[in-house]
Amino acid sequence: MPTETWLKRAGTRYTLLGALVGAIFPAVAVILVYVIHVDTVVLLALIGSAPFILAFVAWLAGAREDRMRASNVELERHVIQRTRSIQSLLDVTGDGFLSFGPDYKVRPEYSRACEVIFDGEIAGKRLPDLLFIEEQPKRDFTDGLDLYFTGKARPDVIFDLLDSETIVGERVIQLDYRAIDESTVMCSLSDVTGQRQLEAQVEEQERRRSLILRVVSNRTHFAGFVEEAESLFQVLDAAGRGEGDLTVGSEEHLMKLHTFKGNASFLGFSRTGTVSHDLEDQLAALDILDSEFDVSAGIFVLKRQFYDELNIVTDTLGKRWLEDIETVSVPSRYVRKVEQYVRNRYSADSRLVQALEGFRRVPLASLFSRFPDLINDIASRRGRRVKPVDIHGGDFKVLPERFEPIANALTHVARNMVDHGIESPAEREMKGKDPAGEIRIELQDTGQAVEIKLADDGQGIPTATIEQRARAQGLIKEGEEVSRKDLLAMIFRPGFTTAEMVTTVSGRGIGLAAVQNAVGKAGGKISVETRAGRGTTFCISLPGERRKK
Repeated sequence: MPTETWLKRAGTRYTLLGALVGAIFPAVAVILVYVIHVDTVVLLALIGSAPFILAFVAWLAGAREDRMRASNVELERHVIQRTRSIQSLLDVTGDGFLSFGPDYKVRPEYSRACEVIFDGEIAGKRLPDLLFIEEQPKRDFTDGLDLYFTGKARPDVIFDLLDSETIVGERVIQLDYRAIDESTVMCSLSDVTGQRQLEAQVEEQERRRSLILRVVSNRTHFAGFVEEAESLFQVLDAAGRGEGDLTVGSEEHLMKLHTFKGNASFLGFSRTGTVSHDLEDQLAALDILDSEFDVSAGIFVLKRQFYDELNIVTDTLGKRWLEDIETVSVPSRYVRKVEQYVRNRYSADSRLVQALEGFRRVPLASLFSRFPDLINDIASRRGRRVKPVDIHGGDFKVLPERFEPIANALTHVARNMVDHGIESPAEREMKGKDPAGEIRIELQDTGQAVEIKLADDGQGIPTATIEQRARAQGLIKEGEEVSRKDLLAMIFRPGFTTAEMVTTVSGRGIGLAAVQNAVGKAGGKISVETRAGRGTTFCISLPGERRKK
């Protein structure tokens, strides 16, 4: 509290005032002596002491006022400190806190988070204008709170009726209200944008999961639904191009659309169902409104929504699943019996035999679909790192009984590449390579032959080690010169291996021999290309076949 001068103190002022009043008493006393004949000595003594008595009483009153003023100043100081402490505490919470009264203007005391939410200072601004853009929510807000401020409704009843969330800029703000007194309401604001986004993602994932489960569980019904959609869209598109009139046979169109809407909802195409309902309302209105009422926008939205949800199915299950949705499964042994019967009975009709074989053909890539997981599993067990394996090509169809033995045997090549070809991550880094190795699978139909290539970017096959092992085993005579090609061919000999030790993956000298055996039975050839420190490529060439794709 600032230091006051003695004249500014209430006690001093009251003392001077008392002394001034007391000074009047002597004049009055003289009059009393001569009029009332009071004893002069007594009266003069009484009157003479009056100023001092009055001054003392006045001083006591002034001192009391000084103490009250000092107490008020101290109380105000404590209130200011407490207000700052509360505001600091509110700032720490990260939420917005503000208060307002019947005029709906934000009072100066609010947390710092409010300025972040509303992008600036808000003191004196109307809260409804800050919270809402549309006029109707603003009116609902003020109409409800007016009932509280006028004492016509309890606060808990009104607060439950107010909006609990609003959009401020790009933020989702959760609102909560508390009554402070009859003329003050506190509002807390929490930014729940991240929480709502996460909830929306979870909801979308759940919607997609439900859609896929419904489709897979009702595959036959889904096939009919897709055909139904294509048929319906043809009718709607024709009308949109002016080639038809939706008012003609409108009841039939409505029934088709209504059935489509029900099937969409059943199969988890919830958004398609919602848009179908809206278009249904528009078509129904054609009977009431002008026949030129434009529904092309509704048709466009319906088609877009249907194909968006259909893409969820194809992205998850693959386009092939959708293409084969009406596939009839027949055991292959029955098909082969029919093939054999046709060959025996109609041997001259090669096209009929090829047509029957076509039922059993599969994409060559499908026979290698397990390789990425196989390679990844071996790499994990052997402490190697390998990039995700892609299968290039192989969309053409082949007879599985001819190519499946090849694919099965080539798993040995994949194992060897991971176990012996790809170096450890540390070794690759020392060589300046990517710590993760790469294995490629390429499948190609040249028309004359089917070529299969498996390649890695590892350390290559050590031909010097092959020669050393081959001479030690007596496979190369002393003094005999052997070409590089012949040395590489030795890795396909049964029991031959360059591995220092046998592992659960490779090292017994059996796998590559099995590969050569399978390729030989299929009438094909196998070759190896390798470069030290650069990698190895196995090339398999199999005779082509005349086939019907």
